[in-house]
Amino acid sequence: MEAFNTRGILARVPLFAESLDSRQLDYLATQCKPVVYPNGAVVMAEGDFGDAMYVIVDGTVRVTFQDRHGGEQRVAQLGAGDVVGEMSLLTGMRRTATATTKGEVAALEIGKVTFEEMFARRPELIDRFSAVLAGRQAELDRIAAGADASAEAIGARIRRFFGRL
Repeated sequence: MEAFNTRGILARVPLFAESLDSRQLDYLATQCKPVVYPNGAVVMAEGDFGDAMYVIVDGTVRVTFQDRHGGEQRVAQLGAGDVVGEMSLLTGMRRTATATTKGEVAALEIGKVTFEEMFARRPELIDRFSAVLAGRQAELDRIAAGADASAEAIGARIRRFFGRL
């Protein structure tokens, strides 16, 4: 993977741009791990627990889930600048979808430990992330039937998962 401006990429991701200040973005950029997936690779699988999230730098990721009849339903097609896996990583919920590459994909991997450290230093970040993720959860309600998509409910999940009640 050729070199790129990790901090600049993160600054353009709404989840981070709306939640983190400049110093926090700098820290996050130092914690990212560049990864490359070949065509057809499963980046994350429905039902798994999330230990990382991914910011797509280049390429396309197809997001699907199994409906109650066993059929595959397309949720989204994501590209550069999009994030996948954030809900599971931050809330401790199982993955609600499978993400598969279409062609080679370069991404930034961000692990759970990074957020543990950030939340330990700045607990108020949980509320900022909760507000941004509430909109994302609302989109996924048809997948996770009946899930509460309010910022308060998502904040409570993040606090429980990271032991910050």
